[in-house]
This record gives sequence, C-alpha cells and structure tokens, in this order.
Amino acid sequence: MKLDSIDITRCQLVNSTRTARIYRSNTYAIKCLALDYDIPPHNTEFEVSILSKVGSKCQHILPLLESKATDNDLLLLFPFEEMNLHEFMQLQYKRDIRKKNPYYDLLDSSTQTAAGSSVQKYTNQLDVNQYPLSFFSQIIEGVAFLHENKIIHRDIKPQNIMLTNNTTTQPPKLYIIDFGVSYDMGNKSQTSAEPMDSKVTDISTGIYKAPEVLFGVKCYDGGVDVWSLLIIVSQWFQRETDRMGHVPAMIDDGSDDMNSDGSDFRLICSIFEKLGVPSILKWEAVAQHGSVDAFVGMFGADGDGKYILDQQKDVQVSIIERNMPRLNEITDVKVKQKFVNCILGMVSFSPNERWSCQRILQELKKP
Repeated sequence: MKLDSIDITRCQLVNSTRTARIYRSNTYAIKCLALDYDIPPHNTEFEVSILSKVGSKCQHILPLLESKATDNDLLLLFPFEEMNLHEFMQLQYKRDIRKKNPYYDLLDSSTQTAAGSSVQKYTNQLDVNQYPLSFFSQIIEGVAFLHENKIIHRDIKPQNIMLTNNTTTQPPKLYIIDFGVSYDMGNKSQTSAEPMDSKVTDISTGIYKAPEVLFGVKCYDGGVDVWSLLIIVSQWFQRETDRMGHVPAMIDDGSDDMNSDGSDFRLICSIFEKLGVPSILKWEAVAQHGSVDAFVGMFGADGDGKYILDQQKDVQVSIIERNMPRLNEITDVKVKQKFVNCILGMVSFSPNERWSCQRILQELKKP
C-alpha cells in the first residue's frame, strides 16, 4: 500500500496525543505528525532519520514502510498491530472480591474496611512461566540493536511495545515503536542541536524515568533505556492492585485517576524507599554531573545504609524478591536465577555500573 492511495479522513482514529494522531487503514497504521508543532525533545526530522536508519534490520522494531509530507503534516506508514504491552498486562489482572474477614485483616492490614464490606482487588494472573522470559529477551534484543547503532530510545514503556496480532503465536512477537524523542549519537544534526554532554532530561514517562535523569544528569547514555526495562520487568512480577486498569510496578510516582501525571519527587522517594539511598560518593554521575546539592539537601551525603548494592548478596536477592514477589512462582530454577542476576545488574543507580543490553543478553543465553 502507498500513502498516496490512503484518504486519511476515511481512516479510523485509534489514538491521539499532543504530538501525534494514529489512524488505522486495514492492516496499516498511519502516524500523523504536525510539522509546525514539534515540542522538544520531539522532532519529526530526527524521528524519520532514526526510523530510516533502523529500517527493517531488527525483527523487534516495527519498521517504517513509507513516509510522506503534506502541507501541514508528516505521515508515517507502519504495519498495524492491535495491542500494546500495557493493554496486554491490563488483561492479565482479574477481579477478586474478598468478603471482609477479621482473621484475614490481621494478616493484611490493607484490607481493613467498614464492617461487613468487601475488598476489591485485581490479581495478576500473567503466566510467569510462559511470557516474561520471552518478552524480556525480545525487548532486550530490540534495545541492544538500537544501542549498537548509537540510538537511545528515551521512552521505553509498555505503551511503546506492540504485540503481534497473530493469535497462533505463543508467546506473541514484540515490536518497539515510537522514536519521537529518541537520540541518535551518530546524527551530527541532532548532536549539534542537543549536545551529547547536555541532553534534555525531559525524557521517559512517569515511573520509567532513570534515577540519574531525575537528578539532572544530562550526559546519560543507553542506561536510561535499561532502567526503563527494569521497571517493566518488575510489573510482570507484581501480585495485585486495588485499581481497575492499573498495572503496578515495584515503584510508583503517585499517579492515579485524579492525578495521572504523578510527580518526580514522589518517584524519587519511592525508588529510595524500595532500593535504599546511596551515598553521594558512590553515585558519581550525580556527584559530578547532576544536582548534587538537591540530592544532599534532601537525602544527605552518606546515604541510609540500605542501598541495595551495598548489601550482602543474599540480602540483595531478598530485596528483589520482596519487590517482585511473583519471581518465586517461576518453576525453572535456572530461569529464575537468570532474572535475578539481570535485575541485580540493571538496578544500579550508577549508569557506568548498570549492565548493558549485550551483558544482559549474555546472561539470558546461558544454558
């Protein structure tokens, strides 16, 4: 199909954001970008350049089939996929109504309600022995390809990962999409407009923001994508939520139905609550390139002694298992160990110590 043969006014509008509209035409998706409405770091020129550079070379990146500029818009043609990873995860949460029970409440204070009332929970019924390893491997392969080609995606999240609509494929095939804020270190035009040691920090979405970015580090690298993937992995291994449509992670930013955006400060506090506060001496990225005064002023210079990577290995593992409780439901001991090793490799607040995609792939490919 050619874009010249598509009447956009007759296409089905699938989604609309501040920067783009997504339409469906049979088996194709058309992304419509307003040429006069680039909101930094969104840039239509760089997005097309990156998509053209990637082409169809990686099976886990949705390929650009064609692009066309009109008087006001830029149209990008892709294969259409029905569902993204966030929607898939939402479907795994099933409603679980529990009648109030005094004995149960003693075990779990979160269920305390008015006498005789019921507690509404949604339990995560994702098959952790079927999906996570496949999903993890596919996404890592896609991100590794980007990093090998000097591209930082900068907005890895479940909404930007599509699943194949081929229902006979189990588990589904995954594709990374949306390069609107991506950064190509090999594109001189982009590195001139946004120097590599002074990149914008208004990247990623909500809970998927890396800790170094939250403290103003502008010389970040592909490690921000690895951190985002860590948070996605944590979502697969949560047990329940009390909000319909919510896909919890090991951290949160305070976002809810009333405050969908959350806050970076709430996110920082959540990360430190779950993983501990490092000393500034061990967080070189922030000490040398970030908002060191803000960090020290709020949390002190010496840390809280609970930073996960300062603990003994068995304590580190227990912290991971506490934050991702369904890890213990993986029946294959080797698979669980691979996840634990990768998670501990990804969880470092220091970007230079965080595992690269290639290192993660090496771990996943071990027999």
